[in-house]
Amino acid sequence: MTAALATHDFSILYVAANNARETPLFYSVISLWAALEGSILLWTLVLAGATTFVAFRSTATLPRLATTALAVLFGMVAFFLLLVTTPAADPFVRLAFPPENGRGPNALLQNHPLMALHPPLLYLGYVLFSVPFAYALSSLILGEGGDRWLVATRRFALASWALLGVGIVAGAWWSYAVLGWGGYWAWDPVENAAIMPWLTATAYLHSVMVEEKRRLLRTWNLTLVIATFALTILGTFLTRSGVVNSVHSFTQSAIGPLLLGYLVALLVLSVGLLLWRSSRLVDAGTLGAPLSRDAVFLFQNVVFMAATLTVLLGTLYPLFAEAISGAQLSIGGPYFDRVEVPLALALLFLMGVGPQLPWHGASRATLERQFTAPALAAAAGALVALASGTTGVAPVLTYALAGFVTATIVQEFARGVRARRTLHGEGGATAFANLFRRNGRRYGGYVVHFGIVLVALAVATSQARTAEAERTLAPGDTLSVGGYTVQLVALRAVHEPQRDSVVADLAIAGNGADQQLHPALVQYPNTTQAVGSPGIAAGARDDLYTILAAYDARGHAWATLRVRVIPLVSWLWAGGGVIGIGALFAALPPPRRRTVELAVAHAAAPAK
Repeated sequence: MTAALATHDFSILYVAANNARETPLFYSVISLWAALEGSILLWTLVLAGATTFVAFRSTATLPRLATTALAVLFGMVAFFLLLVTTPAADPFVRLAFPPENGRGPNALLQNHPLMALHPPLLYLGYVLFSVPFAYALSSLILGEGGDRWLVATRRFALASWALLGVGIVAGAWWSYAVLGWGGYWAWDPVENAAIMPWLTATAYLHSVMVEEKRRLLRTWNLTLVIATFALTILGTFLTRSGVVNSVHSFTQSAIGPLLLGYLVALLVLSVGLLLWRSSRLVDAGTLGAPLSRDAVFLFQNVVFMAATLTVLLGTLYPLFAEAISGAQLSIGGPYFDRVEVPLALALLFLMGVGPQLPWHGASRATLERQFTAPALAAAAGALVALASGTTGVAPVLTYALAGFVTATIVQEFARGVRARRTLHGEGGATAFANLFRRNGRRYGGYVVHFGIVLVALAVATSQARTAEAERTLAPGDTLSVGGYTVQLVALRAVHEPQRDSVVADLAIAGNGADQQLHPALVQYPNTTQAVGSPGIAAGARDDLYTILAAYDARGHAWATLRVRVIPLVSWLWAGGGVIGIGALFAALPPPRRRTVELAVAHAAAPAK
């Protein structure tokens, strides 16, 4: 399919519908996932690759468990092969009379290079969670109540979660850079479909530590795996069935009922197995005191599930209402902001509290020692918010909690470095590096927490302190907003093989900026409406976001410009990168020699 797209083989219907001779090679190749059939083909390839990995790498270590998981994966591969080899999603339908040229990709899918990053990351995140799901079903089928399946799939779950999270941030960046609206998240149904499995996967990655440490939450962890996988299929159904109206979704297709049937079948099978084996999933330990790490992880799981269920309700309720009564309803940003912002603040607080508490419980002296510095940092964060002009309860609380969590992270790293210097005589830099080498899962998790802090600060600040102005200017006129001066230098038409554009040349001054921006309205041959292409001056302090809203089509004598100054929004993309880096550290295997030494020491220890 990639070769057909690159060579413009219009005898294939998919190529004719999503490619044109004028389409640049880069956008021709990534048109593989620009429409339904190609995206399902890519999904099938990734799933087949994950299945191959399990077949070659896992059956030797856990033959009985892995072989049964492999059977589950083969069933999934069979379903998607059925889709791509039947009319439902066959990407290789031939045309008896090929056209001389194709229609070209959707305008929004060939207007920014992030098209190459966002969809594949989401597909990888969705599909790789098939492996933990298959192992979970395998443990239920075989009646193995231990945690061997957790160990076998830990890195798959972490990789799936990280790719999905980074993919969501990349999608927000793409939306920000290509849609010309100055935002990055609109609680669109398809955006919600991506965030829900990420929330449940995050809950799983935390609660699985409780099972490993305390032999608790076995049934709950299986439930989270099933829920996460089910939500990935639900998201696929919403995106590809055409049941929701979204800039992200595909058109109506025959694949919707098949995906819905697949989802129902998997839910019936997995929930049935879970109920059947429930007697073998009894927890071996007891939950610690309310002020213990295991209890905080449990509270955290409750909040994650509340966030997931409220998003699910807001996403599906309009569909149910329309199916039952025919009424077309829309649940937008105000509902989601009202219910999700308090939950997000609660999660931010628990993210700082959990790592500071021991597993069984904490004494008063421990609490004072662990939380004095973070409490002071929280107060400092609130003062920074107020001093910078940030108002509103939620933004100020976000700054306070960001200071709180950052202080706990610094405290944990300082404690780890100090311990290694004392016990091993290592220098500061060596000790810091060895924290990741010896316990990458723990300290990589702290890096992830810091990435979440950056994202939270970016969202709170950009929502609370954005300044905006709109004005119609003649060449030479200026517009001032947020300390910047924007001058319209000229309007000009630009003709390219695949598109025509009207570009506004802007000169930017103020706040240390001295540069040119070129917002445009772009017209593609297969569209009737021009696509906005904003001009963005990105910076660590703020972004200057310029939009060409309208222009004089006759003599280029005027242009209407919309200008926004959006503070700290670049921290959102940086936070996504930090989350990905932290996940890489967390996935590092422990040193082999150290692992063997621990195993030998454990075997030689006297029985208690």
